[in-house]
Amino acid sequence: MAEKSNHWTIVAVSDSGDEVSIAAHPEEKLKTLLVKATHALYGENAEPDKYELLIGGVKADNLEATLEQAGLHSGSEVVVQIIDVHRG
Repeated sequence: MAEKSNHWTIVAVSDSGDEVSIAAHPEEKLKTLLVKATHALYGENAEPDKYELLIGGVKADNLEATLEQAGLHSGSEVVVQIIDVHRG
């Protein structure tokens, strides 16, 4: 019997529509995914704490949750966008 792969591919999309595929593990925290995706989409000098992660159009508030706990799976799409300080 073949061993199930522990690698997932998560599709990260920027607010301008750019897409990248991120290799991740189900046990990784959303915070780790945000760092990987921010750097892949906006460059290594981008500061992840200035961006937010949207899952299903909703901001992920608990970045300590794992990908699996957040309901993600291989092939899921997330949006990484700069935090809008004017939203209230």
